[in-house]
Amino acid sequence: MRLSAAYTAQPAVLATTRGYRHFSLLGERGKGRGRTVELQAVLDRGFRLLVPVQELRRRELWQPGWQQLPPRQPMQVIPAIDLLEGQCVRLHQGDYDQVTRFSDDPVAQALSWQQQGAERLHLVDLDGARTGQPVNDAAIRAITAALSIPVQLGGGVRTAERAEELLACGLDRVILGTVALEQPELVEELAARHPQRIVVGIDAKNGKVATRGWIEESSTEAGDLARRFSASPLAALICTDIATDGTLAGPNLSFLRTMAEASAVPVIASGGIGTLEHLLSLLPLEAQGVSGVIVGRALYDGRVDLAEALAAIGSGRLQDVPASPLSEAIG
Repeated sequence: MRLSAAYTAQPAVLATTRGYRHFSLLGERGKGRGRTVELQAVLDRGFRLLVPVQELRRRELWQPGWQQLPPRQPMQVIPAIDLLEGQCVRLHQGDYDQVTRFSDDPVAQALSWQQQGAERLHLVDLDGARTGQPVNDAAIRAITAALSIPVQLGGGVRTAERAEELLACGLDRVILGTVALEQPELVEELAARHPQRIVVGIDAKNGKVATRGWIEESSTEAGDLARRFSASPLAALICTDIATDGTLAGPNLSFLRTMAEASAVPVIASGGIGTLEHLLSLLPLEAQGVSGVIVGRALYDGRVDLAEALAAIGSGRLQDVPASPLSEAIG
């Protein structure tokens, strides 16, 4: 049996592991039936265990005993550029009357994020979201032409023709919001034609889906809309709790957990990130399907350094998800 580089302890063995759940493989000892592996707790490198290889081989023990962890893709930190009348801005809780302008040169800003290590860029056409009109197309084309990293765009994409036009101009992904609620069949058709290039943006206010630049609130539960697209070949769901957006007060973890559990499509968190600790708080949700996070104002304000964020939750990190207290975990 080829041994995994990482293992998770399941409830039945947590008493043996002192409650630590995630372990990395250090090496092997012995031969034949006495062969064991040495595992090291990720949260405490001084705590090590010897586990018989046969115990790891028994599939019937994977749930009550040990489970191999497949290699994980690092969580992406995705800088955001919100475009309003050709400028980089941020809105507070989606309010167009509470605008902070950061730059009048979106191409230079996009290049700056790329140079700092960003692996993807998130664009929002705020004019398009509010009016449905392609006011910022010149800036969008200039950004995609200047960057070598993939770029995704949302805001005002409400027809198949508009989505096709944007994909043809160099964008890697197109995000559909309002149309996902009003014409879900159109989203499914586009996803079938462009697998892994269509994203559904689900913006929620009090748990209900908001549309048209967050101006209108529907009666549809955000989780129900996520569930609607669970079987579609979408690239991701971008899930935003409007109450947290632009506040720097932290993400709504309960909302994100609900969205991740509702659909098999990967979830990208959006809204509320204000510190590195907020980014780290998302890691326990990674196993449930939260694969990335969009960060805006905190990067512009300098509250979060992109390089530090990438090191903390990106590739190369030493990740563990803190377990529940031992008494709860095994009780």
